[in-house]
Amino acid sequence: MGTERTGAERDAAAGAGSAFEAEGAPCAPPHWAWVLVLLLALLPRAVRWGERLEDPDLRSPAVDAHWHDAYARELAGTGSSWPEGFPVETVTAEPLHRPPGYPWFLALLYRISGGSTAFALAVQHLLGLASVALVGLVASRLAGSWAGLAAAGLFGLTWLPVHFEGELHAPALLTLLSLGGLTLATTPSGAAPSARRGFLAGLLFAAATLTRPNALLPGLAVAAWRARVSGPRAALPLLAGLLLAPVPSLVRNLAAAGEPVPMTTAFGINLFLGQRPEARGVIDSDLGPELDHLQYRTCFDWPQVVARVEAREGQPLGHAGADRVLRGRALASMAAEPVGVLARTALKAGLLLGAREVPHNKEVEAERRRSASRLFAPLSFPALLALAGIGLALGPRRRLAPASCWVLFWALSILPFFVAARYREPLLPVLAIPAGAGLVVLAQRARAGRVWAVGLPLLALPFALDRLVTVDLGVPGVKDRLDQGRAWFRLGQQGEARAAFDEALALQPDLPEALYERALVDLAEERWREGAARLEQVLSARPDHPKAAANLARLLAEGRTAAPDRPRAARLLAVALRGEGPVPQYLALGQPLLLGLATAPQAEARDGAAALELGEALVAACGAADGMSLALRAAALAEVGRFDDAERDAGAAEAAARAANNPGAARAAAEQRALYARRQPLRIPDR
Repeated sequence: MGTERTGAERDAAAGAGSAFEAEGAPCAPPHWAWVLVLLLALLPRAVRWGERLEDPDLRSPAVDAHWHDAYARELAGTGSSWPEGFPVETVTAEPLHRPPGYPWFLALLYRISGGSTAFALAVQHLLGLASVALVGLVASRLAGSWAGLAAAGLFGLTWLPVHFEGELHAPALLTLLSLGGLTLATTPSGAAPSARRGFLAGLLFAAATLTRPNALLPGLAVAAWRARVSGPRAALPLLAGLLLAPVPSLVRNLAAAGEPVPMTTAFGINLFLGQRPEARGVIDSDLGPELDHLQYRTCFDWPQVVARVEAREGQPLGHAGADRVLRGRALASMAAEPVGVLARTALKAGLLLGAREVPHNKEVEAERRRSASRLFAPLSFPALLALAGIGLALGPRRRLAPASCWVLFWALSILPFFVAARYREPLLPVLAIPAGAGLVVLAQRARAGRVWAVGLPLLALPFALDRLVTVDLGVPGVKDRLDQGRAWFRLGQQGEARAAFDEALALQPDLPEALYERALVDLAEERWREGAARLEQVLSARPDHPKAAANLARLLAEGRTAAPDRPRAARLLAVALRGEGPVPQYLALGQPLLLGLATAPQAEARDGAAALELGEALVAACGAADGMSLALRAAALAEVGRFDDAERDAGAAEAAARAANNPGAARAAAEQRALYARRQPLRIPDR
């Protein structure tokens, strides 16, 4: 009952697209026109592929692309690109932190090609070309074949998809899966697809969700549209396929980690970043005072975030537990400040619909300016938005409903979190479908005032929003130069790195990040004084810069520029630990440094206050149950005369050592506790 439409309804649905097409296009476009559109779409992709093979950040990926590459190579067995010292088991033996669809796909390409990134990007560009064809197919079904040809041309000549097809990121795969689902969920007649086609459509939407969990919401919207148009029974196969989305990741998480995490452990921290009162609508690596301003720049920082959350909560939580804590904090903040949620949502909507491409992993607009492919793919978001508005206002609006639902609900899925060019890109292929209809309307009614009354305000809207939503995205070009310099530096090509960082400093002379990166080049070239001077500049502008503090601490501790200054080195290392948690290199430097400042036989070599500051940072970073940190802080407390507190910490260190089945450490802690009970500080003779 209610699942089958009447013959009249089916005839009306079937005729809607053809009537729109017949209005100004008596025949279908010739086959050569479709071939021409695909060739035109291939040209910028071929140019971009050639450009990318020369880019240093492809040979040495960074941020999320690095994680995708490292995890895919781990799965494919084609070498390793994990960061040096990174605990790989925090990925392989823990619940997934990022959606696995794309790295699994990339692992397949690496297995086929022996780990070739050139092959992977070539395949992604071919996926982009296939998506151009699918855009045309879906638009032809919904708005007629001329609208389909126009939609394919518009999407094929839009630069942002071409850009992301050339990155180790998910949009190319996500786009193909989403369009495949729309293709199967729609039919030329407008009638419901068969149960088999509907189920396959749901599976493709499920695969898109596995690639980017935001795709679940627009997938559900398409299922709801199908139920409304064709009845609930017709939508059930699609819904059944879609709801299988969490199964692969759930099975993997149970097998690898023994934890029933349905998808990933990234939801909590992303919601936390998007809903903090300080949130500006874009990614911000500073986790704020709740987590001691820990930096979350990439997913490689997630284990440190887990450790910091555990330290603040005073109990072991694991990755899934830390995700729950952050999710709970974000939801509590939203419930306590609903007006702030609305304000942040409006801000993010402005960024999402604005003309600027919001940087995230890379500065997309700067990449566009220096890419020759933009000459062959000149279109951008404002043009597609304006044409889509014309298509929805004056074209076959009801037939275009599945595309408009997908666009709307994808946008809604982004707004609780934060905006970036990579998260807006999936709008473009589906937005191109009504845009194709809009271009046909424009051609048919070029002189009609109503077309311009709809199109011009929509064309102006993104630029107007850029004037209203004044989020600081940085000086144009600086992030791009920094990213390129970092990639050259990782490849060991110091001259190219130095030139890129100098260009960034020419654009923004006092930028701490640029000064810091330039200092690293100095240190790599053993120009200790120049490097230290630049690190001092960084810390003058940003006293809490953890990496600058750690690097300067090492220089001071080792006496690279003058006589060693270990007390200041200890205070700087405390800054680094507070900012980044228990980084192994910081612990390796900090533990002997603290021990010397607290226990050296010579009075002039000791500084109890500096040792205690470092000890407090060690305990905060490693957790109150870490026996080594407690024992070190106990030595610093004894040095400043706080023997009761020192005795307490030594006792806790002894208990932690016994719990860890480390009798040697337990015996040493017991001896220290007895020493502090006698009101005597610890002294360790020089070796």
